[in-house]
Amino acid sequence: MDKHIYLGLTKGVNFGWGVCSKYLKKELSKKVSVTSFEDEEFDKDKIYPGAAFHGFEDFHLHRMHKNLWAEENYGYTFFEQKLVPQTVENAKKYNTVFAGSSWCCEKLNEAGINNTELLIQGIDHSLFYPEENYQKNQDAFVIFSGGKFELRKGQDMVLAAFKKLQDKYKDIILVNCWWNFLDPSTDTMEATNFIKFEHLKDKDWIKKMEHIYKINGLDASRIITLPQVHNSQLRDLYKTTDIGLFPNRCEGGTNLVLMEYMATGKPVIASYNTGHTDILTEENSLLLKRMRTFRKASIRLVEWEEPSLREIVAQIEYAYHNREHIKQLGIQAGEDMKKLTWEKSADVILDKVF
Repeated sequence: MDKHIYLGLTKGVNFGWGVCSKYLKKELSKKVSVTSFEDEEFDKDKIYPGAAFHGFEDFHLHRMHKNLWAEENYGYTFFEQKLVPQTVENAKKYNTVFAGSSWCCEKLNEAGINNTELLIQGIDHSLFYPEENYQKNQDAFVIFSGGKFELRKGQDMVLAAFKKLQDKYKDIILVNCWWNFLDPSTDTMEATNFIKFEHLKDKDWIKKMEHIYKINGLDASRIITLPQVHNSQLRDLYKTTDIGLFPNRCEGGTNLVLMEYMATGKPVIASYNTGHTDILTEENSLLLKRMRTFRKASIRLVEWEEPSLREIVAQIEYAYHNREHIKQLGIQAGEDMKKLTWEKSADVILDKVF
């Protein structure tokens, strides 16, 4: 195994970059020799022979590991902010800037960054796969919503839609996996026009969320709020639900939670915008297409698009009344997600580097 690559990624299992880093290292290690920060401490005064693959920690394209630099350098980015001149200058230092979605690639190109390559994330199909002949409890219609609780992910619209539906349909339940350890990220919800938001300063995540339900007049007995859940346990959660709801305003990548949910053979209602457009089709999902440009002076945005609350409610009601149709959407979703693997993601990197 004479080919070698240095990895400037991160570790962890309960956030996007952590999952991505874990699987890229695993798959690359099968085909080339790999050294990462877990194997050795990088020397800032050394230029390493060969190639390094860096994760970018922000939209300026600052690399995660400042001490790692090689003869050839490749980076991977997901961003939802407006690019700045520093982004363009930093991009020139890299042989290739890999982007997590076609939309992300387009934004880089529009900014004048052309050394780009599309690199869509994969799915661990040993964890996320369709259930054969699974019979769900028919006593309730269960909506799932995932992703860290913040304005960009659109959970304010999930709650606003649930508020409209909770009195009309007594058997609708909301299950959410919104745990967010980043207070500044959670505080972006202050910009919402859909719900009242108060950040209760309490270490207990469930208490924080129950406070929001209370001030918005929501029936908390029909909302199941989960603490931090390990990635390996999510499939058991997904299979007990009927449909996933993802009214995201912007995704620099293709939304790993969305992909993994669909890979279990489950249908989704999701924004047809930004990175989602690489994944969603009319055949595998109920699309949210009525978008309006979302701008807030306090947030440096790049073309965030806000779904219509009316369309979100309408699509949930359609799903509620058309169980057989959404079941077929879920089957197609499961088939489509089989095409996305971490092995293919690793091959895209290796084809460019070697």
